[in-house]
Amino acid sequence: MSAAFRFSRKLVLSSAAVGVAIVSQVAYAKDPDFDESHGFLRVAINGKHYRLDSYSVKPADAKGPLPLALITNGTAGTAAEIRAENTAKFEPRARDLAIRGWLAVVVIRRGYGRSDGSIPADGCKKPHVKQDLDLAADDLQAAIDVLKNRPDVDASRIVAIGGSTGGATAIALGARNPPGLVGVVSVSGGLRLNCAGWEDELLKAYKEYGATSHVPNLWLYAKNDSYFGPDLAEHLHGAFAKGGSTVDFFEVEPFNDEGHKLLIDGGMQWLGKLDDFLRKRGLPTWNYSNVSQLMGRLGLAQDESVIADYFTAPTPKAFAFSPNTLNFSYQYDGKYGLAANRDAALASCAKANSTDCGIVMENNRWVGAGTQ
Repeated sequence: MSAAFRFSRKLVLSSAAVGVAIVSQVAYAKDPDFDESHGFLRVAINGKHYRLDSYSVKPADAKGPLPLALITNGTAGTAAEIRAENTAKFEPRARDLAIRGWLAVVVIRRGYGRSDGSIPADGCKKPHVKQDLDLAADDLQAAIDVLKNRPDVDASRIVAIGGSTGGATAIALGARNPPGLVGVVSVSGGLRLNCAGWEDELLKAYKEYGATSHVPNLWLYAKNDSYFGPDLAEHLHGAFAKGGSTVDFFEVEPFNDEGHKLLIDGGMQWLGKLDDFLRKRGLPTWNYSNVSQLMGRLGLAQDESVIADYFTAPTPKAFAFSPNTLNFSYQYDGKYGLAANRDAALASCAKANSTDCGIVMENNRWVGAGTQ
């Protein structure tokens, strides 16, 4: 038997594959693994009613109530970006939670995109870092108050997730210890203002949040984050811990040319840390039995870590395998959809002179021989 060729990478399409990408984006919207919907959450905040733009996704075969993963946006830099904010860029990460067994809901906070309301008007004479984060946390709490009444929501298991200001907003929510909130995930978290002394105000806010929070926190920062670099990230961690709270804190290797894009573009860089965080607390994610089961089906006796990487990888993804040579390849990328990843996995597998490559996994679903 020839030595197996094993390769995995993020999908990069050439210009010749643009047509495939366009087709696969349509296929992605109809991915059979997910039940998806868009709409407004009608919430009440301080006695006033607002509509918050939202997107929800859960496993297509889900039965009964699911734990709730709430994902929220960061802060846009310009007025045009504020008006253009929408759920689309967060939807791949929401699907990553859904495939792990969650009902994931993206919530666009007040003043952004199609959501009602306005964002706080700040002046530099007195930066309102904590006040702004507390107002943002009001939106998440209001969303929970509505979503917990859905019959498919397990209101006793809720996590709040966000990047940049969205991550800091999740931390602010966790400091309130609302019923059912069992985890906070902050990726590149913080609130940066174009004002002198904003770092001190942010550190002060994090210390206050750490003094009251009893919810497990997971924080991740890339070492090349230009907004919250390693020194500031460690100071934020220290301020939070000084308040008495604990947090699983990680600095990951530099990501592309801007580490602040870690939440949206760097799923493979941090989803494994999320899986560990969830497992430690008995919360749903993929199981290592999935790895041994797939290896048994394929007749593989090694490369457990590579197979585990496949289950960690962002959706959509596809796994190609050659029964004769035991060569395999998987591809993932949220920009192009399942069809493009399937085609790229087959092409990569065939490069190792394997003429019998076939797709055996789409996302975490077996589609190989014996599929009913």
